[in-house]
Amino acid sequence: MPNIQRIVVPINGTAESFKALSLASDLAKIHQAQICLLLVTYFSTETDDKSTYSSWLATPLTGSVSHYVETIFTRAKDLLPSDINISTHHLSGQPTSKILEFTKTHNIDLIVMGCRKLSLFSSILNGSTSRQILEKSTCPIIIVK
Repeated sequence: MPNIQRIVVPINGTAESFKALSLASDLAKIHQAQICLLLVTYFSTETDDKSTYSSWLATPLTGSVSHYVETIFTRAKDLLPSDINISTHHLSGQPTSKILEFTKTHNIDLIVMGCRKLSLFSSILNGSTSRQILEKSTCPIIIVK
């Protein structure tokens, strides 16, 4: 059995990402591993006004990045048992490249991530982050549908 010490779970607030978190939690218990929660947003918290937590970007586009990040991490932590070692990481940029970069710089042993079923049009237009990670990653991956 491989030595799994660090599991990264890219989360984005979708049901699929939280389903992946549930599996990662079970694996972390078995291997006594750390879960690294990774949230990648296209915009950084620098787009927020620190005094009002509002964004200069149009609310339908993003709203407050700080508020979004805080909400997602709080929800994720609430789903995990208190005896699991958790770290949280927020990066801004293109999700696929940031996830791959994170796995290399943090010596990640396993990626556990959710996968949404995209329509043919959406997958052609936007691509699938999980598919790109699966194709480019150098560490093992579990994709949760």
